[in-house]
Formats: sequence, structure tokens, C-alpha cells
Amino acid sequence: MLLRREAAGIETIGEVSTGLLVHYYSKERATFKLAEEVYVGWALLVCEEGRFHYEIGDQSGEVRVGEAVLCPPGQVLRRKALSPLIFHFAHFHLQAFSGKEPTDFPYTGKLTFRNSSRLLHTLACLRESRLNVSRTYAEHLLNDILYQYIEECAARRKESAPQDAGILEALRYIDGQAFGDVSMQRAAARAGLSQSQFTRKFQKEMGISPVKYLTQLRMQKAKQMLTDTEEPLEKIAEQCGYQNAFYLSRVFSKEMDMSPSRYRSSHRV
Repeated sequence: MLLRREAAGIETIGEVSTGLLVHYYSKERATFKLAEEVYVGWALLVCEEGRFHYEIGDQSGEVRVGEAVLCPPGQVLRRKALSPLIFHFAHFHLQAFSGKEPTDFPYTGKLTFRNSSRLLHTLACLRESRLNVSRTYAEHLLNDILYQYIEECAARRKESAPQDAGILEALRYIDGQAFGDVSMQRAAARAGLSQSQFTRKFQKEMGISPVKYLTQLRMQKAKQMLTDTEEPLEKIAEQCGYQNAFYLSRVFSKEMDMSPSRYRSSHRV
């Protein structure tokens, strides 16, 4: 499956691969053993019954049946039971690919599943796999949970894709020039609108401003280069469309809540 950009700058994931470190199933727990923890790999906490509150960085909320929390490596996961819980916890290594090219897994925090029946069936199989089947099968089921969420996100993006021909033309321009000299004035002209009209209409169609959309595209590439290459920050800035390393660092730190150097060190396997 080829990598392609969808609405709001999120890239489609063609393949995921997990290396399961721990799977834990807990029945009728009133509290979590630890209120917070940092994991070396990814952590997935899926609610089968009950509800709990979570925090990861600036993300927080309540998680119920048919929902989960996905925490990336190196971040603090805080959680508090709000009612007696039945839940699955998985700690694992995660790689995402488009074709043969590695890419970041774009989803973190609260995951809400449309097809909760499918999720609960997978959890039931995962519960049984602990006793009766191999670890490889448990990894297969974990992958299925991630694939289900990827598929549902793709369906949501397709439903919310812009219908306006002018906005679609502006999107093609921004996508094509994202890592070079992008002008929102030229993007607005492609849409046949003034810049202020374009910003309002883009926000309405996409649910995100054109500047934020461009920033997300650039951050995705910057994260990939930080993880997969040894290029210095100045070179990464140049290839991501920023004037210099200082400006990239400022934008990256604001968007990701950590510096590029910290991101690079914490996302290297």
C-alpha cells in the first residue's frame, strides 16, 4: 500500500509490526497498581468494562468500553480508575510502514473505536490466547486492534474530505510545495479566494487552518528524519521547508512539546 496524505496532514499507514513485551489482563480491579508510569516501548490500555481517567502530556480524558489509550515511548501515562475495571494492558515495540519505508505511527492518546463489537471480540480472543495459543497469535491480535483503528480513521477522513473544488486545488498546491517555498496567498489564488476567505473556508472544510495543515506535514517529515537519519538539524530544517535550525526547533518544540534533540534520543530503538 502506497503512502498518501489524507485530510489534515495525517499519513496513511500501510503496515504495522509489533513486538509484544507484556500482555496483562485484569479483571474487576478497583484501582491501578501504579498511578503513573513511563514505558520504554508503546503502551496500550483497553477498557473492556468500567471507565478510567488518563493523562499523557496535554492530552486527558475519560475512557470507557470501546475505547483505549495509546501511549508512545518515554512519555508519562497517568491513570485513575473511575469505576471497577476489566482491562487489557499491552507493552510492545511498534513499527509502522508505508510500503517498505518506515514512518511514525500518527495516533496517540485516546482511541475511540466505531465498531466496538469487533474490538470486544478481538479482546476476547486476546484473553483466550494468553492460556491456549502462542505469543505470535497474541501479537497478531494486537496488530488487529491497531489496524482496526487505522481503518476507522481512514473512513472518517474520507467522510470529511473537502468537497469544494477550489479547496482541493489549494490542497494539491500545498502538498506539492510543502517542503519548499509555500505561499498561502498563492494557495488562496488557486482556490479563487481572498486570503481571509480562503482561511475561513479551508478551516470549515478541513477542520484545521491552512497554516496548521502545512505545519503538520512538515512536522511529520521532521520526525521521520530525526528518527531514521543522522542528518544535523540545519539540514533537516532545509529539507522540511524552514529557514534554519533555530526556527525549526522553535516550531517543533511548540508542536511536539519537546525539543528535536529530545525527540531524536527518545525515539531511537
